[in-house]
Amino acid sequence: MHRMKIILVVITTVALTASFVPAATAAKPQNNLSTTQKIVYVALTPKDQPDFWTAYEGETTTPVTEGKMLSYAKSTVVDAIAYWKKASGGKMKFGASKFFLGKPGTAVKHCNSNADRKTAMQIAGLKSIPTGTHLVSVNVNDSCGYAGLGEQGGSSLTLKSFGTTTLIHELGHNFNFYHSSSIFCRNSDYSKFNATNCSVEEYGDFRDVMGNDDWCPDATLSATQRATTFSTPKAKNVTIGVDITVDESRLTTDKIVYQFKYKGNWYFFEYYVPGEERCIAFPTFLNKPQIQVRMIGPAWTRAKSKAIGPILINRRDSHLPTTVVNTDPNILPSDWILTGFLEGETFQLPGAPYVLTVKSTGAASAVVTLTKS
Repeated sequence: MHRMKIILVVITTVALTASFVPAATAAKPQNNLSTTQKIVYVALTPKDQPDFWTAYEGETTTPVTEGKMLSYAKSTVVDAIAYWKKASGGKMKFGASKFFLGKPGTAVKHCNSNADRKTAMQIAGLKSIPTGTHLVSVNVNDSCGYAGLGEQGGSSLTLKSFGTTTLIHELGHNFNFYHSSSIFCRNSDYSKFNATNCSVEEYGDFRDVMGNDDWCPDATLSATQRATTFSTPKAKNVTIGVDITVDESRLTTDKIVYQFKYKGNWYFFEYYVPGEERCIAFPTFLNKPQIQVRMIGPAWTRAKSKAIGPILINRRDSHLPTTVVNTDPNILPSDWILTGFLEGETFQLPGAPYVLTVKSTGAASAVVTLTKS
């Protein structure tokens, strides 16, 4: 969900308490890539706006059944399907989508996603939701305050805001994606890696559609997210003491993310070259090629929310490395953020006796080494 949204708890209690798993683990049957996915879209109608979905701007001599809003809703479904096909490397299959309009009065001013889901099932003629089907219930009168709710690894979602990015994000939860998060430790000191010294921002991965994408309509998925859920790319295991080349090449190579496990925690290394196509529009983000480090675990990082997924390590402002970054306050803006590690840096992995050394960062690739500390 977006920053203004919350995860659907009542329906997904079991799924949310499950541990996040590495790339090699098979997907749940509901979201198995061999299953053809289908979207059933139910647009609930406000009582005081009976033509909300069918209103047509312009002149016509024939009855109109698909107005401006319904046409827009259908376009968001087309765009969302195209997005997830691309994100899965073409592995996801989708059947024909179905659309239903509820009668006036079905969009109730309440905060009850379960009731909206049941109403949508009745309108669509569903006694149960088949495997691979994703029921989208749209209630523009929802009063809960979120833009949408996704069911983790499940089969339904609820929308108040029915824009494309919201639909893509909530479908991501159905496809078993957790939130793309970030972590910052006090004074950028990751040697004191604990709940007291460090804070986790559940929606903090700035370029990821499963993170904070409110300002970024072109947000993509980090390679780590795609590797841990779709195995596209398939994460490569790190060999201690051996140089590895992390090559992003605009998300076309299968060698763009490496993984390392230590005592139940997973660490992922992904090369990132900022650019406009990656939504690096805010001047507070350091615009340099960098190795981004994400991790899954330990358990205390998910203490505030079970929906936290891969966590991007951030460093800020005056605590940035002076050997590789000019921290002159007359040059850099305040609240400067570095989301990765630059050429010449070493970094002690939090919670593990290993050091990351960034040997080089080129135009399309970087060379790094992980050694025992």
